[in-house]
Order: sequence, then C-alpha cells, then structure tokens
Amino acid sequence: MKKISLLVGALGGATAGYLLSNKKLRDDLINAKDPETVAKLLGKHLQRDGKKFAKHVQEFVESEDVQKNVKKAKEFTKKKVEEAKKEISELVCEGKTKAKKAAKKGATKAKKVVKKNVTKAKKAVKKTTKKITRKSKN
Repeated sequence: MKKISLLVGALGGATAGYLLSNKKLRDDLINAKDPETVAKLLGKHLQRDGKKFAKHVQEFVESEDVQKNVKKAKEFTKKKVEEAKKEISELVCEGKTKAKKAAKKGATKAKKVVKKNVTKAKKAVKKTTKKITRKSKN
C-alpha cells in the first residue's frame, strides 16, 4: 500500500511540476470549457513535450560522457565476471581434490571391511563344514 501511495504522490508531484513549468499549458487549461477539452489539451502537450523529452534523453545517452561511463561500467562488469569465474574455478578444483581424497578413503575402508567380512565368512564356512562332517560321521 505504501508503494501505491508513493507512486500516486510522485505522479501528482510530477504533474504539478509540469503544470507550473508550462505557461502555455496553464493558459490553455484556463480557457478550456469542459473536461474533455482539458484531457485533449493535456494529451497534446504531453505528446509534444514527450517527443522533446525523448530527444533530450537520446542526446544525453549518446553524449561522450555517458558513453565513457558506460564503457567503464562494461569494463568493470567484465573484470568482476572474470574474477568470479576464477574464484568458482578454484572452488571447483578444491572440491574435486577433496572428493578424490574422500573417495580414496572410502575405498580403503570398504576394502578393509570386505576383507574382514570375507575372513569371517571363511571361518563360518569352515565351522559349518566341520559340524557337517562330524554329524555325517556319527
């Protein structure tokens, strides 16, 4: 709700400023006979002044100072992107190294566990075999 009231206030202020700065528009509005004429006059003035404003903005954007600043901004952005890429690359390499170490560690532990379980299984098989041979002799 605050944004809407701020927007309406800004538009009202802009309109008031426009009316105060444009003597011809004020004179035309004073002589207007009905709201429809007022709307037409406002539209006509806004269209003409909008074209002027757009021309000024275009000249400003194309000016040498703005173009220098745009060039600086592009260079700055490019530099920051390169720095970010480098940092990401370093992080990826670091993560890759840690992942390799963890995988080797995990593989070593898995080998030990498998070897231990194989030994236990062999002992269990021997025990079972001895029991079976004893029972078959009896």
